[in-house]
Amino acid sequence: MARAALGDQQAAIQDFNQAIKLKPDYAHAYYSRGSARKALGDKQAAIEDYQKAADLYQQQGNTEWHQNALNQIKTLQ
Repeated sequence: MARAALGDQQAAIQDFNQAIKLKPDYAHAYYSRGSARKALGDKQAAIEDYQKAADLYQQQGNTEWHQNALNQIKTLQ
């Protein structure tokens, strides 16, 4: 998260990749990687990450973040 906040989106994506590798059901890592990819202009990859995050949030019963992820997808379509 710190690398993303500092504007180093590529390094942030690498960190999120590692987090996902360690914990594949970590929805916020997908959401955050989607945000980093969105910032880099990679719309399709961002949509895929937001969709994966939305699916995980829904499975985990997190309705607020599920809706947040769906809203992000809508802004990219």
